[in-house]
Amino acid sequence: MFKEAVLLIKEAVSKKDFSFLMFTLSLFLLSISINLSTFTFIASLVLKLIQTGLKKQPLFETKALKNAAIIGFIFFSYIVINSIIQTNYSITFHYFEKYYMHFALFFLTPILLKRKKENALLLLSFIIGSFTAITIVFIYSIVNEAHFGKQAFIDVLDIHHTYLSMYLLVFINCFMVLMFTKEKKLNNVVKLTLIVLCIISVAIFYILGSKVSMLILLLLFLLHSLPELSKKNTPMYIGLLSIILIILLSFNNKLSVSYEKALDFRIQVWEMSFNSFESNPIFGDLSLSEKDILNFNHYLNGKYYFIDSDLNSHNQYLSTLMRFGVVGLFILFLFVINIFRKTSKKTSKRTVREVLGFLVISLTVCYIENILDRHHGIVFITFFYNYYLVAIENNDE
Repeated sequence: MFKEAVLLIKEAVSKKDFSFLMFTLSLFLLSISINLSTFTFIASLVLKLIQTGLKKQPLFETKALKNAAIIGFIFFSYIVINSIIQTNYSITFHYFEKYYMHFALFFLTPILLKRKKENALLLLSFIIGSFTAITIVFIYSIVNEAHFGKQAFIDVLDIHHTYLSMYLLVFINCFMVLMFTKEKKLNNVVKLTLIVLCIISVAIFYILGSKVSMLILLLLFLLHSLPELSKKNTPMYIGLLSIILIILLSFNNKLSVSYEKALDFRIQVWEMSFNSFESNPIFGDLSLSEKDILNFNHYLNGKYYFIDSDLNSHNQYLSTLMRFGVVGLFILFLFVINIFRKTSKKTSKRTVREVLGFLVISLTVCYIENILDRHHGIVFITFFYNYYLVAIENNDE
């Protein structure tokens, strides 16, 4: 695994593909430093444009990436034009960087990916970066005698526990696919290392009190184990399921805030989001920021305790509908069509399982968070969408 990564790095250096190397670094830094990750991401884009101009190479490595960029550009253009129509040029320009610019990643990220073989380096870098972030915070907690928990990750790395948990779930998804499908043989050292990292990941979910991560963990296990179920392995799978259920039961008992209370708070916010959507169902409402619209609705409905909370919708689907309307949601749905159009009978079982696992992770988290509004979230979504898009398209490699 690591030997292949070293070879890919040497190959990129020999080809002077500094854009790809910089993007690899950006993904490594995503969990560690949002500022450095953003800087290296922008640097990789600039280098890509320079390399493309000097070497006269195509901007996109595959046709599917080009299609994804076109959809992303349509969505981005729709947002900007919609904002100008609903407000004016000056207001749109004034709030462009804060509210709209990050959506440019929908058409910029596809530029940075390579073929399936090279992209494996990006995934490895992302996973190593996630565990490095955990190590940094753990060492910080020991040295400073601080509590190793949610606040430590915010104080040290400025990363919300939901995003870190989401990153670790990607690793668990890949790990389960390797273990259950058995398409790729692993030596004992690699297998043991992966098992230890998986245990560490689950322990992090437990320590951080990430309710959605525990739910997704169970869903991933069922998704990847049930298709492989047989008389021979049934006892082992029942044993693993029992362990997961015991962990979930213990986790639920230690929670300071129950699933019901956490959901109750969100339901009240979702109600205001849906009310706003009903007022502008086709094109959404970009006359104000999302938080201002929600605060105004809280005021009208007498929920004054929410006004100063500065909350967004905490639901990506409702957020998209209330801000960009049905038209905006339909454009985003084209991404789903694009990836399924590339899937065929030749697509490997391992790739299909990983894609389904990624969808379980991202679509579930979108139900409780506005992940496209943060660098940690939109980089995650745009990278892995295009990563798996290439994996499906380059299935013969």
